[in-house]
Amino acid sequence: MRAMACAAAALMFALTAACKDRDRDDTASRVDNAADEAGKDVRDAAGDAGDAVDEAADDAVKAADDAADDARESSYERRDEFRRDVRARLARMDAELAELERGTKKGVDQTRDDAIVAARNARRAVDRTVERLGAATASNWDELKLGVSQSLDSADRQIRALRSDAKPMGGTGGPS
Repeated sequence: MRAMACAAAALMFALTAACKDRDRDDTASRVDNAADEAGKDVRDAAGDAGDAVDEAADDAVKAADDAADDARESSYERRDEFRRDVRARLARMDAELAELERGTKKGVDQTRDDAIVAARNARRAVDRTVERLGAATASNWDELKLGVSQSLDSADRQIRALRSDAKPMGGTGGPS
């Protein structure tokens, strides 16, 4: 391999030395011109690639913004559906609270009486958060919707804790 490299170098030296000065200058000029043109092409291609990357990034940002706007608008447009779902959930809570109150003898278990009062207060708090939905705008809808959902979940947890099948720490109470 080394012998081949030496032979190739010797051949190139012989060919270069055998050329006239004018041929050598012409060849050097052609090499310089080719290098300049290649460098210009590379710079142009790099500039074009940079422009394409910038444009693609701008398009991606615009698409993400549009998708976020569409999601917000879609959520706001479905506010009537959300309100119906909330009303149905509240009706189930009211029915369950009424059943729990009927099944509990007042004054027998003060802790249970207090828990029922706390659940009823949590249920009323949901009404206050739901009232705010009437003044909702597209810009504050997601925040109000989250507040209603959290309020509903809080009331639901308190009601579930009152159920006769509710066990401490979420256990089933069955055999281990």
